[in-house]
Amino acid sequence: MPEINENLISELEKIQDPQELIGHLYRTFGNRCAIGTSGQLTGTAMIDQAIQAGITKPRVFTIDTLRLFPETYQLFEAIEKRYQIHIERLEPDSQKLGEMVKEHGEFLFFDSKEKQELCCGLRKVEPNDRALETLDVWLAGLRTDQSQERSGKSRFEIITDKKGRSILKVAPLLFWTEKQARDYCAVHQVPIHKLLNVNHNGWYYESLGCVICTTPIGPTEPRRAGRWRWFKDDANKECGLHVVKKDE
Repeated sequence: MPEINENLISELEKIQDPQELIGHLYRTFGNRCAIGTSGQLTGTAMIDQAIQAGITKPRVFTIDTLRLFPETYQLFEAIEKRYQIHIERLEPDSQKLGEMVKEHGEFLFFDSKEKQELCCGLRKVEPNDRALETLDVWLAGLRTDQSQERSGKSRFEIITDKKGRSILKVAPLLFWTEKQARDYCAVHQVPIHKLLNVNHNGWYYESLGCVICTTPIGPTEPRRAGRWRWFKDDANKECGLHVVKKDE
């Protein structure tokens, strides 16, 4: 199995086609490679591309924060049925979750940015870290058009887990637009989250996370304005999964 380093990235950079790249990574790393998806367009499109690339049982995981929209769970069921795969669901640690709610309340994310990050850290980041412990390659559905923070991302990034082990984080569809993602899903009959097709007088869901913490956005708002809407002055609205972690 190839070592995760800059030499590997240099070789992978030669593969421009996302479907070819996804197929190559699965064939090279097997079940040490997985798509992480929350039900956004690019995550579901990548699953289809893995199937199209000849990977009959691609490993896929999602983080179940226990606060997802009902439509999100319905989407995962539709994907499993459509592609005959199993989506691994990782949940927050129940003991830690209970302690957090007891100390800070169930709706602590309204109180401060720090408490929102605490909640996201426990419900999302920690379960995601557990998934990464079993992976060498993490296929993520990031796109540059999703936010200013994500506009500067690279297709390939070497990150480290808590044990200092190198993991290759790959965003195969990084430079796709939302239209490209929607067109692909339409052509290939990829299941789409129902809320992504809802529009009420110009208000629509651009991204989907937890109930309460995700709201529709208006016609002139930034794509991630619907996340933690009460933090109006915060331009960097990230849950912590896709923030570059500086080495200590």
